[in-house]
Amino acid sequence: MAAILLGAAGVLDDVTVTQSETVQELLHANPKLSRRDLFMRAMRLGRHHIASTINTLLLAYAGAAMPLFLLSMSTQGMTAQQFLNTEQVAEEIARTLAGTVALILAVPIATAFATWLVRPSSSVHSHA
Repeated sequence: MAAILLGAAGVLDDVTVTQSETVQELLHANPKLSRRDLFMRAMRLGRHHIASTINTLLLAYAGAAMPLFLLSMSTQGMTAQQFLNTEQVAEEIARTLAGTVALILAVPIATAFATWLVRPSSSVHSHA
């Protein structure tokens, strides 16, 4: 449980920092972007980032759980379906899904904060 929480916290940090930096770079590339356009463009990048991050997390969790999976199946004589239906495995699947939802929500929240904080709204209408 602690390993999953630490992994999720690390990934949450990665996702939020990346989204904030994405907003900064997009604005630097085109200072005339409105906040709405800036948010929309950063979200397009964020969706791809979160998809790859979740895939990485799921593969890491599956890889870390593989030895326990094989040990449980061989010592207890369970089939794969029986093992996946145990309470311990179901709890881990639920925790992983909850962490995934948190990561998915972090992208628009971090992007919105970064877009809002990057410059005051009055600078959108400034003249060159």
